[in-house]
Amino acid sequence: MQVGAMRYFLDRKGASVAKPLPWANSWPSLPLVVIAAGLGLGFFHSFRQLPTLWIPLSLALLALPLVWKWRPALLLAVAAAAFAWGVWQADLRLAVHWPVDQRFRVEGRVASIPQWGGREYRFRLTPERWSRGMPAGDRPATLLIHGNLPEVPVVGQRWRLDLRSEALASLPGSPFADRARQRFWAGEGGVARVQDGRPLPVSRWNPRDHIAAAREAVLQASNMALDREAAGFVQALSIGVGNQLPASTWQIYRDTGTAHLLVISGSHVVVVAGLALWLSQWLWRRIPWLVARWPMQTVGVFCSLPAAWAYASFAGMQIPGERAAWMITAAALAHLLGRSSNAWQGLSLAALFIALGNPGALVDVGFWLSLGAVAALVAVGYGEGGWRALLRSQWAVFIALTPLLAGFFGQVSLVSPLANVVVIPLVEFLAVPLALLGAWFALLDLEFLSRLLFHLAALEMEAVTALLRLLLRIPFAQVSTGTGRPWALLAAALGLGIFFLPAGWPGRPLAFLGMVSLLIPAGGSADLELRALDAGSGMLLFWQKGAHTGIFSANLWTAASRRVGGLALTAVLRQRGVTRVDAWLRSDISAPRPLPAVVRQWWPVGTRDYPGGPSALSYCRAGGLVPSEVHFLSLRMPIQPCVATWGVGPDLLFLGDADAETVHHLAAEQRPVLHRVQAIFAPASLGLVERTALKSATHAQLFYLGEGKTGTWTWRAGHLYPAAPPLPAYWQPVS
Repeated sequence: MQVGAMRYFLDRKGASVAKPLPWANSWPSLPLVVIAAGLGLGFFHSFRQLPTLWIPLSLALLALPLVWKWRPALLLAVAAAAFAWGVWQADLRLAVHWPVDQRFRVEGRVASIPQWGGREYRFRLTPERWSRGMPAGDRPATLLIHGNLPEVPVVGQRWRLDLRSEALASLPGSPFADRARQRFWAGEGGVARVQDGRPLPVSRWNPRDHIAAAREAVLQASNMALDREAAGFVQALSIGVGNQLPASTWQIYRDTGTAHLLVISGSHVVVVAGLALWLSQWLWRRIPWLVARWPMQTVGVFCSLPAAWAYASFAGMQIPGERAAWMITAAALAHLLGRSSNAWQGLSLAALFIALGNPGALVDVGFWLSLGAVAALVAVGYGEGGWRALLRSQWAVFIALTPLLAGFFGQVSLVSPLANVVVIPLVEFLAVPLALLGAWFALLDLEFLSRLLFHLAALEMEAVTALLRLLLRIPFAQVSTGTGRPWALLAAALGLGIFFLPAGWPGRPLAFLGMVSLLIPAGGSADLELRALDAGSGMLLFWQKGAHTGIFSANLWTAASRRVGGLALTAVLRQRGVTRVDAWLRSDISAPRPLPAVVRQWWPVGTRDYPGGPSALSYCRAGGLVPSEVHFLSLRMPIQPCVATWGVGPDLLFLGDADAETVHHLAAEQRPVLHRVQAIFAPASLGLVERTALKSATHAQLFYLGEGKTGTWTWRAGHLYPAAPPLPAYWQPVS
């Protein structure tokens, strides 16, 4: 049914009623126009400082007169206009004025899936009415809200909130993505804490209120029928809400390349639109005089359009759902106008409208993964064909997305094709219909049937999760490729592109050799590279010299420091293509979460009774995989942090969370060492007494790491060179 509906919407052809003009065929095709617009927007996004608007606008206007004599000039005009569109949209967002520490009231609609952080909710709000106390000027299109509410907020629900504004610079970042850039282009120009709030009554004539009420009904019905995790599966498959699934479950699906099954994908929208098409035609055929007046195919297409957009809105209007709705709209309009349509035109139109609505979509990984997967399916063809066709389509998606996954995430799941071939039929043809039917019965208040179907869908998804967990145990199920290697990504894209050549093209199996460039380990520099990671109040230093890598940690005592430090370390390891570090020098027994995979670690003195601790010979003693330049300093103290030096000088010294007594012992017993070192890295938690004693004992540069301080240094030819931080970009909030 899903394949048939997709084929109908994307390949529907009919007799042309509105024939094009004789010269219309000389114009560039829609896909070429969209590619030109994408190149213009992509070139705009390469600037960190906002360009002036008049230059691309003038270029677009100058190219327009050439179009009538030379049709390809349209592509230049479109690219320049897209560049100007991006500049103009950025100007509109920069004009937003957001006061800090001001109380105000706003009525608005919840625009994102509320996340429960253990103590408060976090969600995006689209304001509809502001209080009179707000200052004049441009106001943000979306607010980031956090705080406690008397009821569980639902996407699309209207609330009246009393808020206190906060600075945008206070929002947390992410080591995996440029969150500030994403927030800027999403129009999230303000952040506020909830002081008080209450939901507004449902309007009888507003369809968005009814959609929100339906989502809330499904949420409540699934939460009453199942436990939290099982209800999370049902909600993810039916209404696109996956915030109740634990992080470990999401990680399993991401590692196997099947995370798209836990979001509302385009296939969900196609199935709903296909059902509306089939049902409307079935009912229309029962009334002969209506069939004689209007063809049932036209009526079916008319009914499928609102069904597609209604379900995309019901699922939160995520990029895959919006893309599918636009593709269905393009195919439906072509059919109604009597024009031929194909999948490339629909995909091009969807990409164009999404990018025009939000130019920042071009820097969103979800945009490229969604369009790339559909483009791969279109390139190899789709249709009925059993397991062979399914296997071919999954190979196509895997090959097309491999360079993207390697470039964005630094790792590739080799079990992804197998996992998708096995799991997609189970989820798409069984779990999704069960979840959708259960949601429908919940809306009809048929509690017994909805509970039964919810239990069946959750039971199947638990079995699917167990199966994916087994697949991850296959050797080399995941390969770390690293990021920041354009040559490897370009070589992989060119090599894997051979797979999409015509079937009779010789040498197509050699396409898999395109992955070789991604599997080649990234060559490390002969110089020592140091990178201080954001670890909250703690200190986390990553170092690399050639093929050797390691970390130095201290003072990761709070849960926030352990979590933030663990995420930052995971991100840098993926960037370097490192699956496990060679050495972990621990200044204390604190550790980031998740724990890094290491070959060998060194612990401080005084941790013999720590569960899982090392043998006594491992305390702060060099050896094993530590480079020959690393040495430990021993002090005549019963308990001390690991104090390590690097270089024959020694040149650098790494000091843990030491107290005043440790610093005094270090100054008394290792004074010659302190006089020779050129730089000392220490936690920012050292107090004034310790800092004063350390400063009086050495002439070296002192770098206190922690409290969110980051930086990068390179030791080259006997000197330490700090990397200059990049200039603030136009999308970054001013602290």
